[in-house]
Amino acid sequence: MRRQVNDQYVSLAKKEGYRSRSAYKLIEINDKFKILQRGRFVLDLGSSPGGWAQVASKNTAIIDSTEPTVVAVDIQSMEDIHNVSFVQCDIDSDHDLLNEKLSGRKFDVVLSDMAPKSCGHRQVDHANIINLCELARDIALEYLNPNGSFVTKLLHGEYEQEFKRSIMPHFDVVSYFKPKSSRKDSSEIYLVALKFKG
Repeated sequence: MRRQVNDQYVSLAKKEGYRSRSAYKLIEINDKFKILQRGRFVLDLGSSPGGWAQVASKNTAIIDSTEPTVVAVDIQSMEDIHNVSFVQCDIDSDHDLLNEKLSGRKFDVVLSDMAPKSCGHRQVDHANIINLCELARDIALEYLNPNGSFVTKLLHGEYEQEFKRSIMPHFDVVSYFKPKSSRKDSSEIYLVALKFKG
Protein backbone atom coordinates (compact mmCIF):
# COMPACT_ATOMS: atom_id res chain seq x y z
CA MET A 1 0.00 0.00 0.00
CA ARG A 2 2.85 2.36 0.85
CA ARG A 3 4.34 1.77 -2.60
CA GLN A 4 1.06 2.81 -4.20
CA VAL A 5 0.73 5.95 -2.08
CA ASN A 6 4.23 7.01 -3.17
CA ASP A 7 3.70 6.05 -6.82
CA GLN A 8 3.85 9.12 -9.08
CA TYR A 9 1.50 7.51 -11.59
CA VAL A 10 -1.17 6.92 -8.96
CA SER A 11 -1.00 10.62 -8.07
CA LEU A 12 -1.00 11.62 -11.73
CA ALA A 13 -4.01 9.41 -12.48
CA LYS A 14 -5.99 11.08 -9.71
CA LYS A 15 -4.96 14.52 -10.95
CA GLU A 16 -5.82 13.83 -14.59
CA GLY A 17 -9.02 11.88 -13.92
CA TYR A 18 -7.91 8.41 -14.96
CA ARG A 19 -9.36 5.49 -13.02
CA SER A 20 -6.08 3.59 -12.80
CA ARG A 21 -2.34 4.12 -13.16
CA SER A 22 -2.37 1.57 -15.98
CA ALA A 23 -3.85 4.26 -18.25
CA TYR A 24 -0.32 5.60 -18.67
CA LYS A 25 0.90 2.24 -19.94
CA LEU A 26 -1.58 2.40 -22.82
CA ILE A 27 -0.70 6.05 -23.44
CA GLU A 28 2.96 5.02 -23.83
CA ILE A 29 2.05 2.08 -26.06
CA ASN A 30 -0.03 4.36 -28.26
CA ASP A 31 2.67 7.04 -28.40
CA LYS A 32 5.07 4.45 -29.80
CA PHE A 33 2.81 2.34 -32.02
CA LYS A 34 -0.04 4.75 -32.97
CA ILE A 35 -2.73 2.08 -32.67
CA LEU A 36 -5.50 4.38 -31.38
CA GLN A 37 -6.75 6.92 -33.89
CA ARG A 38 -9.94 8.86 -34.45
CA GLY A 39 -12.72 6.61 -35.75
CA ARG A 40 -11.07 3.30 -34.96
CA PHE A 41 -13.14 0.70 -33.12
CA VAL A 42 -11.63 -0.86 -30.01
CA LEU A 43 -12.42 -3.97 -27.95
CA ASP A 44 -11.01 -3.68 -24.41
CA LEU A 45 -10.84 -7.00 -22.54
CA GLY A 46 -10.54 -7.00 -18.76
CA SER A 47 -11.47 -3.34 -18.72
CA SER A 48 -12.49 -2.62 -15.12
CA PRO A 49 -12.00 -0.10 -13.54
CA GLY A 50 -11.71 1.60 -16.93
CA GLY A 51 -8.32 3.30 -17.28
CA TRP A 52 -7.58 1.78 -20.68
CA ALA A 53 -11.15 2.36 -21.89
CA GLN A 54 -10.77 6.05 -20.98
CA VAL A 55 -7.58 6.35 -23.02
CA ALA A 56 -9.09 4.43 -25.94
CA SER A 57 -12.22 6.58 -25.90
CA LYS A 58 -10.27 9.82 -25.79
CA ASN A 59 -8.23 8.84 -28.84
CA THR A 60 -10.93 7.25 -31.01
CA ALA A 61 -14.18 9.14 -30.34
CA ILE A 62 -15.88 10.44 -33.47
CA ILE A 63 -16.93 14.07 -33.20
CA ASP A 64 -20.71 14.60 -33.42
CA SER A 65 -21.39 10.84 -33.36
CA THR A 66 -23.37 8.96 -30.73
CA GLU A 67 -21.94 5.57 -31.72
CA PRO A 68 -19.41 4.32 -29.15
CA THR A 69 -16.02 3.47 -30.62
CA VAL A 70 -15.02 1.36 -27.59
CA VAL A 71 -16.57 -1.86 -26.30
CA ALA A 72 -15.26 -2.77 -22.84
CA VAL A 73 -15.64 -6.25 -21.37
CA ASP A 74 -15.03 -7.43 -17.82
CA ILE A 75 -16.32 -10.00 -15.35
CA GLN A 76 -16.56 -7.18 -12.79
CA SER A 77 -18.84 -4.18 -13.05
CA MET A 78 -17.57 -0.87 -14.39
CA GLU A 79 -18.95 2.65 -14.09
CA ASP A 80 -20.05 4.35 -17.30
CA ILE A 81 -17.51 6.07 -19.52
CA HIS A 82 -18.39 8.42 -22.39
CA ASN A 83 -18.14 6.73 -25.80
CA VAL A 84 -17.78 3.28 -24.21
CA SER A 85 -20.28 0.41 -24.39
CA PHE A 86 -19.80 -2.04 -21.50
CA VAL A 87 -20.44 -5.80 -21.51
CA GLN A 88 -20.24 -7.61 -18.18
CA CYS A 89 -19.30 -11.25 -18.73
CA ASP A 90 -16.61 -13.87 -18.24
CA ILE A 91 -14.86 -14.19 -21.60
CA ASP A 92 -13.80 -17.73 -20.72
CA SER A 93 -17.20 -19.22 -19.87
CA ASP A 94 -19.63 -16.71 -21.46
CA HIS A 95 -18.38 -16.82 -25.04
CA ASP A 96 -21.92 -17.19 -26.43
CA LEU A 97 -23.04 -14.11 -24.49
CA LEU A 98 -20.04 -12.16 -25.76
CA ASN A 99 -20.83 -13.17 -29.34
CA GLU A 100 -24.43 -12.09 -28.85
CA LYS A 101 -23.45 -8.70 -27.42
CA LEU A 102 -20.88 -8.03 -30.13
CA SER A 103 -23.34 -9.25 -32.78
CA GLY A 104 -20.87 -9.75 -35.59
CA ARG A 105 -18.96 -6.50 -35.08
CA LYS A 106 -15.34 -6.23 -36.09
CA PHE A 107 -12.68 -4.10 -34.42
CA ASP A 108 -9.53 -2.28 -35.47
CA VAL A 109 -7.84 -2.81 -32.10
CA VAL A 110 -8.17 -5.52 -29.43
CA LEU A 111 -6.62 -4.66 -26.05
CA SER A 112 -6.09 -6.89 -23.03
CA ASP A 113 -4.68 -5.72 -19.71
CA MET A 114 -6.11 -8.82 -18.01
CA ALA A 115 -4.21 -10.38 -15.14
CA PRO A 116 -5.17 -13.16 -12.73
CA LYS A 117 -4.97 -12.66 -9.00
CA SER A 118 -1.38 -13.26 -8.00
CA CYS A 119 -0.68 -16.34 -5.89
CA GLY A 120 2.87 -15.21 -5.20
CA HIS A 121 4.46 -18.12 -7.08
CA ARG A 122 6.13 -16.70 -10.16
CA GLN A 123 5.79 -19.76 -12.42
CA VAL A 124 2.13 -20.29 -11.51
CA ASP A 125 1.34 -16.60 -12.03
CA HIS A 126 3.09 -16.75 -15.41
CA ALA A 127 1.12 -19.83 -16.51
CA ASN A 128 -2.15 -18.25 -15.39
CA ILE A 129 -1.58 -15.02 -17.28
CA ILE A 130 -0.58 -16.97 -20.41
CA ASN A 131 -3.99 -18.68 -20.23
CA LEU A 132 -5.63 -15.23 -20.27
CA CYS A 133 -3.36 -14.14 -23.13
CA GLU A 134 -4.50 -17.14 -25.14
CA LEU A 135 -8.14 -16.25 -24.53
CA ALA A 136 -7.46 -12.67 -25.64
CA ARG A 137 -5.55 -13.90 -28.69
CA ASP A 138 -8.40 -16.16 -29.78
CA ILE A 139 -10.88 -13.30 -29.44
CA ALA A 140 -8.55 -10.98 -31.38
CA LEU A 141 -8.23 -13.48 -34.22
CA GLU A 142 -12.01 -13.76 -34.38
CA TYR A 143 -12.96 -10.09 -34.13
CA LEU A 144 -10.11 -8.07 -35.67
CA ASN A 145 -10.40 -6.30 -39.00
CA PRO A 146 -7.59 -6.88 -41.51
CA ASN A 147 -4.60 -4.64 -40.62
CA GLY A 148 -5.87 -4.46 -37.04
CA SER A 149 -3.75 -4.37 -33.88
CA PHE A 150 -3.60 -6.56 -30.77
CA VAL A 151 -2.03 -5.68 -27.41
CA THR A 152 -1.86 -8.00 -24.42
CA LYS A 153 -0.08 -8.02 -21.09
CA LEU A 154 2.05 -10.97 -20.07
CA LEU A 155 4.73 -11.85 -17.55
CA HIS A 156 8.24 -13.03 -18.38
CA GLY A 157 8.51 -16.80 -18.11
CA GLU A 158 8.93 -20.14 -19.81
CA TYR A 159 5.85 -19.90 -22.09
CA GLU A 160 6.52 -16.32 -23.23
CA GLN A 161 8.28 -17.17 -26.51
CA GLU A 162 5.86 -19.99 -27.29
CA PHE A 163 2.98 -17.54 -26.98
CA LYS A 164 4.75 -15.03 -29.20
CA ARG A 165 5.28 -17.72 -31.83
CA SER A 166 1.54 -18.46 -31.79
CA ILE A 167 0.88 -14.81 -32.69
CA MET A 168 3.51 -14.30 -35.39
CA PRO A 169 1.80 -16.13 -38.30
CA HIS A 170 -1.22 -13.83 -37.99
CA PHE A 171 0.46 -10.39 -37.91
CA ASP A 172 3.16 -8.64 -39.94
CA VAL A 173 4.84 -7.11 -36.88
CA VAL A 174 5.06 -8.63 -33.38
CA SER A 175 7.18 -7.04 -30.65
CA TYR A 176 7.52 -6.61 -26.91
CA PHE A 177 7.25 -3.28 -25.11
CA LYS A 178 7.92 -2.36 -21.47
CA PRO A 179 6.32 0.99 -20.57
CA LYS A 180 8.24 3.30 -18.26
CA SER A 181 5.07 3.48 -16.16
CA SER A 182 5.34 -0.25 -15.39
CA ARG A 183 6.80 -0.78 -11.96
CA LYS A 184 10.52 -1.49 -12.21
CA ASP A 185 10.26 -4.59 -10.03
CA SER A 186 7.44 -6.04 -12.16
CA SER A 187 8.05 -8.79 -14.73
CA GLU A 188 5.11 -7.57 -16.82
CA ILE A 189 5.63 -6.75 -20.46
CA TYR A 190 3.27 -6.05 -23.35
CA LEU A 191 3.10 -7.91 -26.62
CA VAL A 192 2.12 -5.58 -29.46
CA ALA A 193 1.01 -7.16 -32.74
CA LEU A 194 0.37 -4.96 -35.78
CA LYS A 195 -1.17 -5.42 -39.24
CA PHE A 196 -3.42 -8.42 -38.74
CA LYS A 197 -3.40 -10.58 -41.85
CA GLY A 198 -7.07 -11.52 -41.52
